Parts: sequence; C-alpha cells; structure tokens
Amino acid sequence: MRMRILPALVLLGCSTKLPAVQFPVEVIEFMDNARVVASIEAVDIDASAQWQPFSGAPPLSLTAALDAVHKHLAADPALADATLSGIELKQIPHHENHWHYLVKLQAHNADNPRPHYFIVLMNGKVIAGLREPQAVK
Repeated sequence: MRMRILPALVLLGCSTKLPAVQFPVEVIEFMDNARVVASIEAVDIDASAQWQPFSGAPPLSLTAALDAVHKHLAADPALADATLSGIELKQIPHHENHWHYLVKLQAHNADNPRPHYFIVLMNGKVIAGLREPQAVK
C-alpha cells in the first residue's frame, strides 16, 4: 500500500517547486486597415500607469511617447529616416484603465518602403508591433 502512495507524494513534492509561467498578453490593434499584433508582458502592463478618460491628461504625454519611440529608433539605423504617419491612443483589451499609444512610422528605404508599428505603454516602454499579412482573396 505504501508503494502506491510514494509516486504520488514524489510528484506532489516536485510540482510545488516548479515556477509559474507567465505568458505574454497578445494585443491586436487595427490602424489604417492593417492588423497589428504585439506581445506585451503582463508585468509591463501592470508597471505602466493607469488612466481614466475624462479624469485628466494621460500619464504619458503625446510628446513623451514620441520621444520614447525616437530613442528606441536610435538603435536601428534602418529606421533613421522614418517619419510619423499616425498615432492613436487605445485601451489595452481586458486591462481596465490601462492605455497605450499605437504609433505608425513610414520608413523611406528606397528598396522596401514599408510601415513600422510600435506600442508605447504609459510608462514609456516601447514594444515593436508586427503587421500581419493580408489574406489573398
């Protein structure tokens, strides 16, 4: 009888020592008929300031959000000539009072001009977004 319980006790003891896995939050946004996807760590969302519309200005100003993107672009010479083509303030789905900016830049690379998307959290953290390819009809 004891031999039957022993494997269960070993598994129970091992399972309590396993670390919890946090999966990123997938944010799907639409801008100019493009579907943009970004993965954001839940701890980053929790670390960003909360905001309620009509209760004052957002915790991160538009200027500060663009400055954060500009600093982020300094690490990528291919985007040195990119220009702003759109910015929107959006709520993070399923996270009440958490908002972000969705920024669209247009790279002027002669070989392959294309848009680049970034999410800026209310603490200034910049996360690259990916444009999903459109389905061929």
